[in-house]
Amino acid sequence: MDNKKQSTEDHEPKEENLVKDLKKSIEDTLNETEYILDDLKETVETTIKDQSISDETKKIVDSVKSDIKNSVVEKSKETINTIETKKAINNFEEE
Repeated sequence: MDNKKQSTEDHEPKEENLVKDLKKSIEDTLNETEYILDDLKETVETTIKDQSISDETKKIVDSVKSDIKNSVVEKSKETINTIETKKAINNFEEE
């Protein structure tokens, strides 16, 4: 087997593991952020007596949560696509 081809094959599992690790890390971060924002919302509900302020704060927290989730998912897909594109280019160049 050609050394260059063997070298690439050795890196493929590492790259796949890196992508899996990245996905897991992003999921964990999103879950933790969601938990923190939900906790903030609950704290606001229980401590702020003015209902209009409480309602507005909950809307803002929900909006921030949604924005974070959408942004992270979008950027994650871009990053993963970039990694996969580079891998495909490397495989093509070696053939």
